[in-house]
Amino acid sequence: MRILLVRHGAAVETTSAPTDHLRWLTDAGRRSMTGVGKALARLDLRYSCIYTSPLVRAVQTAEILAITQAEFTGPIEVYTPLSSDEGTTAQALEPLEHAADDDLIVMVTHMPKIEILAGHLCQMQRFGSFRTGSACLIRIEHGKGSFQWMLDPETLELRRA
Repeated sequence: MRILLVRHGAAVETTSAPTDHLRWLTDAGRRSMTGVGKALARLDLRYSCIYTSPLVRAVQTAEILAITQAEFTGPIEVYTPLSSDEGTTAQALEPLEHAADDDLIVMVTHMPKIEILAGHLCQMQRFGSFRTGSACLIRIEHGKGSFQWMLDPETLELRRA
């Protein structure tokens, strides 16, 4: 199984929205995530399912990823434990228990949860930082996770180490 962890795109400042949960993507955030989605599509990744935090900026990011993946037919599932302030690591990763070995599961979430999930999956004490809009591919084989690459949202280049 493969897991694509994605940090949501750039969102409006907290002062622009009634609550943090309602912050939406900026125009630049939408453009950047469209570029990330197209870069991921060029890598011939075929998403099995997209799970997203319920926060608006994460849902919008998930929708952009779905639209830029021509062959993706769904589902996009809003999953509360992926939000920034709800759910444990185990709860956030629970959907992986039902995934098939050949699935590619996308999870759109926030800092610091995304770093915690990546570290847990790769059995690392500390996982590198996720910039806004970053995507990280992790492969799970025989119950062990291994870092494959991180996509930089600005350069759209893969970092493999």
